[in-house]
Amino acid sequence: MKNITLDSLDMLSANILVNLYEKHSASSVAIDMNIPAPKVSRCLQHARMMFNDPLFIRKKHGLEPNEFTRQLYPIVKELVQCSEHLYQLNHINAAESHAAMVIYVSDLLIAHFPQQLSAAINEAHLPISFELRSGSQAVLDDIANGLIDMAVVSESNPSALQQDQRLSVMPLKALSHLYLLCGLEHPILQQEISLANMANYPYLSAFNQLDKAALDPFEAYCRQQKCACHLAPRDNMQTSLGFHDLYRYLADNHTLSIVPYSKVYEQSYLLPGLHVCCLSTIDTALLYADHPLPRLYLVSAKRHPSAHFDWLKQTVVALIKQEVH
Repeated sequence: MKNITLDSLDMLSANILVNLYEKHSASSVAIDMNIPAPKVSRCLQHARMMFNDPLFIRKKHGLEPNEFTRQLYPIVKELVQCSEHLYQLNHINAAESHAAMVIYVSDLLIAHFPQQLSAAINEAHLPISFELRSGSQAVLDDIANGLIDMAVVSESNPSALQQDQRLSVMPLKALSHLYLLCGLEHPILQQEISLANMANYPYLSAFNQLDKAALDPFEAYCRQQKCACHLAPRDNMQTSLGFHDLYRYLADNHTLSIVPYSKVYEQSYLLPGLHVCCLSTIDTALLYADHPLPRLYLVSAKRHPSAHFDWLKQTVVALIKQEVH
């Protein structure tokens, strides 16, 4: 490997390297980062020359990182995160508001959510900055303690949200559709797609419900039908799955998952190597026969000091109702 200096490691190339590692697709990175695809290719070529290493191997499901890139990734990821923190600090200090609004929302939920929210803020000419989070050990406690300003959560049991009197809970919409995800060569695709047949394969629980102790609806169905549900292992059960995490868990053509989020269906082209389809109304009705539909809720503290907080809540609610199906 060549000698590396901070001058030669530009932040755009570092950011692209991290995104390629996580998403396996140059086109996905170009869309998510809102930069031309040729620029992604040029930055990747620059990184290859700088490290004197191919970094990625092109396979049918996308770009696969080699062993050197697997060792490099956590180092460059930390560097990119430090850069983002510096940018946010500068951005917040330059804004009229004294602190960024912290919004908890899964990236499985809405395509291009940060871009849409930024566009709405700019169009309204309001001095609002925000930070998105998708991980929290105890999101309701974080809201009550002022660490998170608002959260969009999925939950089947509304009573789990109404125990803390400091919180305001706004029901948004039910998630009434289900989507099957699996590898393109998964054997389930060569037979009838049914809940009974799905139970024969390792299952990735990805409903991301707020109550971590509650059974996933598919787990509950399997228990009721007295059939085994073999859960696939997760790296960190306290962290919600992200959109591109699905590839990492499902590309083995053995594991499958069921999710209630329309984004995975509408943007399945960004998940190379995965098959995504909408489950039939019959299977959906069977799964929810004895289990309530998951519903999205907007949770926030009842009292908030920001003058623009109500506007931000209304805008987030409008985006959820418009974009989630």
